[in-house]
Amino acid sequence: MLPLCADRADLALLFAASLLGSVHCVGMCGPYVAMCTAQFAPRGMSRTSRLRFRLLFNVGRIATYCLIGLSVGAFGEIALAAAFRLGLMGVISLASGIAAAVFGASLIGWVKDPTGFLLRGGIARWLNLGRERIKGASPSVAPLILGSLQGLLPCAMVYAAASRAAIAGSAELGALTMGVFGLGTVPAIFALTVLPQTLLRRVKAQRLSGALFVLLGALLILRSLASFGFVPATRWW
Repeated sequence: MLPLCADRADLALLFAASLLGSVHCVGMCGPYVAMCTAQFAPRGMSRTSRLRFRLLFNVGRIATYCLIGLSVGAFGEIALAAAFRLGLMGVISLASGIAAAVFGASLIGWVKDPTGFLLRGGIARWLNLGRERIKGASPSVAPLILGSLQGLLPCAMVYAAASRAAIAGSAELGALTMGVFGLGTVPAIFALTVLPQTLLRRVKAQRLSGALFVLLGALLILRSLASFGFVPATRWW
């Protein structure tokens, strides 16, 4: 288990990275969010109803992120237990750190986005088909389902955060890690339903977000090296 100060530092990095990088969602998720808003929260709807749609949509997204964290946290807990028995705890942290750093580097533009093949596989088309199938859902259920579907879109930021959630130590902590990440994405996704996408695209924070994910990956790698005695251990790794 990581030191408490390290957990807090990692969560702070995750929140900052998701807050800054969530504008990256404009290009990937913008069309989907715009279609959902136009279909289920048209401009003729009252302000209260539109606000409820936005809130429930984000609740659905964060619920999906927490479910991802719950899953990877559970598998990670098993892997960590096995690694502990074999004296290879550092290997898990090393793998997690490399994954976080690679996804962060893709946000900066240093490497090709590893999630591209998922988009080419047509996952976005299937999510849009899901959106079409819930036309008759109630105003309270539809935004929750739409948000949960949007949370499944392939995203380097999500996978970088999941890399950290995988070594949180338990399913619950994995869910908490992804929940913190999800909260950081709320402002940009919320803004997508209010502000023009062209305006949001002018905010250039994606590279800084990628740098924070690379930093998080570096910390995890340093913790791995410290566990093997290759570098001195500190309160941060």
